[in-house]
Amino acid sequence: MLRITLLLLSVYTSLFSYETEEFPFIGLTVSTQSIDIATIDKQKETSYGLRYGKQTTDWRTMFSLALASNSYRSLGLEIDRILSDEIMGMPEFRPYIGAVVGALKYDSDSIEDTRGYYYGLNAGLIIYTTDNIDADLSYHYYKVKDFENLDKIEGATFSLHYFY
Repeated sequence: MLRITLLLLSVYTSLFSYETEEFPFIGLTVSTQSIDIATIDKQKETSYGLRYGKQTTDWRTMFSLALASNSYRSLGLEIDRILSDEIMGMPEFRPYIGAVVGALKYDSDSIEDTRGYYYGLNAGLIIYTTDNIDADLSYHYYKVKDFENLDKIEGATFSLHYFY
């Protein structure tokens, strides 16, 4: 896990090593997860979270903290590639794809392990509502490791980001 995090941080710093304008932001998220536990049906969790990140015209990197009830917690690092404005034809709507790695804590009666890590992909659409605020609609798929009966988590996220 540490090696993956260090690799992503080194890739991040090398991508942004040239002189470019960065836009820092903070945000709030609401996410719904479908947690695939092998011994029982899928569990549904709704989580709320915080984000901190920086964005350029082509890249976005952020740390996300998600909390749901007492059973689900995650902390992830996301690196997204913002696709060209020409795809949607309007600069207010910008699709993106990205990768994520993070740590997870999930307490459930149906699994023995409570801590692990995940990696995965996400894709979404950034909608610029004002000069300082954007809305983010995304889908995520995470492959979970170090859990005996927990294989994957997938779901949708809605976020609001404030650029300062």
